[in-house]
Amino acid sequence: MALESLKLLEAKLSGFLERHEQVRSENAILATRLDEQEQEVSLLLERVRDYKTERNEVRDRLEKILTQFSTLGLALEDEG
Repeated sequence: MALESLKLLEAKLSGFLERHEQVRSENAILATRLDEQEQEVSLLLERVRDYKTERNEVRDRLEKILTQFSTLGLALEDEG
């Protein structure tokens, strides 16, 4: 009876250890994927900042052009 209990305990422990190793392996894979995703997010945020900067530069240039037109008396009128 005691030997059967030990065999059962050994089998359960072996199953637990296998599952534990599997979970550790999956966790390492997920951690790597998370790092990759975080790097991608960082790159995308940098792109967004660049696009915003570029948009602001274009807006400033357009405002200067419109100001120059208005000083020449050529202000654009709505055609609505």
